[in-house]
Amino acid sequence: MTRLRTSVRRPQPEEHHLKPGHPHWPKLLDQTNDPPAVIHVCGNLPVLNAPSIAIVGTRRATARGLAVTRAIAAELAAHGWVIVSGLALGIDGEAHRGALSVQGRSVGVMATGSDRMYPTAHRSLRGRLEADGCTLTEFEPGTPPLKHHFPRRNRLIAGLARGVIVVEAPRKSGAMLTAMLALDYNREVFAVPGPVDLETSRGCHHLLREGAHLLESVADVTRVLGKPDSRLDPIMDPALEMKAEIPQPIPGSAACWIMDRIDLEGVSRDRLRERWPGAEDSWQEGLLALELAGLIRRLPGGRLARRIWSG
Repeated sequence: MTRLRTSVRRPQPEEHHLKPGHPHWPKLLDQTNDPPAVIHVCGNLPVLNAPSIAIVGTRRATARGLAVTRAIAAELAAHGWVIVSGLALGIDGEAHRGALSVQGRSVGVMATGSDRMYPTAHRSLRGRLEADGCTLTEFEPGTPPLKHHFPRRNRLIAGLARGVIVVEAPRKSGAMLTAMLALDYNREVFAVPGPVDLETSRGCHHLLREGAHLLESVADVTRVLGKPDSRLDPIMDPALEMKAEIPQPIPGSAACWIMDRIDLEGVSRDRLRERWPGAEDSWQEGLLALELAGLIRRLPGGRLARRIWSG
């Protein structure tokens, strides 16, 4: 078998070996047609039976896709959902980060043994997941990231969650396989539409044509799945459930001028500053106001972009 890039062995935290019938065995896995015989879990075991939803997508995500993913994951986690994903680069990693950004919990499903880390760039992310959420795998220690392991990993992602959200995915991709498996398991599938000229939109658009739920806001998840049971998931700060509407910039202000000239992909901050006709202090005040209001985000390369999700 062809091996992917060799992963690096890592110090092993306390590991739990769960089989069907264990008090913390994920009950949703019993509703699938191919549950694992054992899962190896590192982290917080009760999270495995808390209300959860999966977010998946391409490793080659756009800036827009990453922004959408992070915002969706953060808001769902703030409302009590555990975010499940595959610890991969791109959409998966951003889904985990979004949950962690609001002190939420997340589950990372791995395609290697628990003593391996793939991709190696997510070693620190894995540590953060295991502090309050967990990582899990059905593969024995020492198992490398072989290609045929990833479809098996994807079936666990679909099986652990009440629903699956696909943000960006080519028509043929692991994320699409996860969505198809979710349908087989009678889970709800949601898709985020994207630009029609992007390959990574084609999978989502196919799902929508086939009857997936259109995801325009977190309210769409609540409409289909309801709210997570707070008795099962008591960790969140109640203040997070009462997020106010995001204020809009005042017309004619520097903040409004900036918002009128940025998009989802990002615009050079320096170029905008050169074009701004007003004073430096007004520029800085406008930029700070937008950041404090959560209306913009900074991207690599000194770019500014609109925030996708407004709650």
